[in-house]
Amino acid sequence: MSRPLTDPHADNGSNLMPSSGPVTRLKVAFVAVSYTAQRDGVSVYAENLLLEMLRQAARQRLALQVDIFVCGRAAAAVLENILQREEAVTPELRLIAAVYDGPLAKYLWVPLRLRSHGPYDCVFVPNLQPLWLPARRTLGVLHDLTYQVARAYFPSWRVRYMDLLTRFWLWRGMTIGCISRTTMHDLERFYPASCGRPHPYLPNGLPAKLAAAARSGRKEAEQKLTTTPLELIFVGRLNRLKGFDRVRSVCLRLNEYGAAWDIKAILHVVGKDTPESPQLLAELQLPRIRLIRHGYLDDRALNELYRRSGFCLLLSRNEGFGLPLLEAIRQCCVPLLSDIAIFQEVMGPEYPLFAGNAAGIDGLVDFVHRVRTDQVYRRDVLNRMDRVLAVWEGGYAQAARNLLAWATGNDKSTGEGA
Repeated sequence: MSRPLTDPHADNGSNLMPSSGPVTRLKVAFVAVSYTAQRDGVSVYAENLLLEMLRQAARQRLALQVDIFVCGRAAAAVLENILQREEAVTPELRLIAAVYDGPLAKYLWVPLRLRSHGPYDCVFVPNLQPLWLPARRTLGVLHDLTYQVARAYFPSWRVRYMDLLTRFWLWRGMTIGCISRTTMHDLERFYPASCGRPHPYLPNGLPAKLAAAARSGRKEAEQKLTTTPLELIFVGRLNRLKGFDRVRSVCLRLNEYGAAWDIKAILHVVGKDTPESPQLLAELQLPRIRLIRHGYLDDRALNELYRRSGFCLLLSRNEGFGLPLLEAIRQCCVPLLSDIAIFQEVMGPEYPLFAGNAAGIDGLVDFVHRVRTDQVYRRDVLNRMDRVLAVWEGGYAQAARNLLAWATGNDKSTGEGA
């Protein structure tokens, strides 16, 4: 099914392009075949980058015709609703949706529709897909190389598939953009053939769903960090790759020190089960730690949990960016972070990171205790978080500018970033 989302001739008075200067016209295919109705991390990235691309195009006098390819009725309905809620800019938009989701729709139906609706000046794919795409300029986003950096936590078939997919994009000469500097460095480290090629920097940012939500005030933040019971939150799949075994170790240590420090805690767990979940959750019902499992949460409910929680546990073995990190910081929920490169990139060199060994877990628990008991240190941590948020909240705008610079052939500026 194909339908326009905006009237290209409509004039709402607020989104007009400047009245002078030449207009550049581009026909763009936005191939969001991995977009889901549940709006996972890649989906949130795709929708926010799309919206920001439209805003930036209007400011730059780019007349875009954008065909958005989605698979499945539910996903198409969610994305269409999000687009229609926004203040529409003037480019012509078409949502071209496969009725069903699945491999045939993604890898056969979509390429055929791309050819029948083209030609396109450029094709953009929010994450790498095994698609033979018909465009002179094609750009896909590599979110992370976790399958290489932490390959012991992946099944061998998954490592081979992702490796072949990355090599396919390099062999075809299609442009690979990176969501972070860390991912860019990993790409060149594991795939020397990528060195010397352009890799547009397309960072994550503060999603619109967070920017519109009310934020915790400083008084509220200090209160939730010092109260008992202390509320903590974990967001992600329940496996070792996401560091839930380390979360378990933190809970055991907090329970051990709880009596001396007068700490009781509630741990909110938001994430999908995996085959590892039963073992990781076994015997986690501790005297001083109450575990609350949450199923799927909508944006409002998840944001409310961040607002109530004093600390967010993000102890994964690797990340491409880590969207829950910005979600937590936005609500003054202090992140407890594993010592990996992307968290240093996002948080800066001064913020404490913790190894997954016994010494690292001890250091993390000491950090929690110091934040709770040392007012000067607590305010310093919250101030650092505010500075981080100020740096990254405009990430999507930067990504959109770099994407449009690439689309118009101004490749020299695509490496700019926060």
